[in-house]
Amino acid sequence: MKPNIMVVDESSSALESIKWVFRDEPYYLFAFASPLDALSVIASLKFSLVVADQTMSEMDGIDFFKKARQRAPNTLGIIMTSYLDFDRALEALDKGLIYHFIKKPWNYLGLKETVKMAVEQYEINAEAEYETVFG
Repeated sequence: MKPNIMVVDESSSALESIKWVFRDEPYYLFAFASPLDALSVIASLKFSLVVADQTMSEMDGIDFFKKARQRAPNTLGIIMTSYLDFDRALEALDKGLIYHFIKKPWNYLGLKETVKMAVEQYEINAEAEYETVFG
């Protein structure tokens, strides 16, 4: 079964670029221009990973991840951040709020590899949780 990946970015060109990058990858990609719309969906589907921009007008990426973790605590997060928001991204990483961050502008290969590693980590975590519960 292909994993579900959520991408949240107010920039339609960024969303289109990310869709293009992952067009041949084994994921179901759900793209949202609004973090509020994304939050309304996150608990209704099982997402392995959420990739969100830090700089959004409705709420910043870190606040988005705080709310997303309440709805889907096992879903991993990657934040896309510029140099100016680097310290906040590091803080979110240190607190376990996100799995990784990507500096903008990102390159396609780096983004694909980071997403692949995150999905693999999600699957390892899910398997370990299953083993703990069902032995």
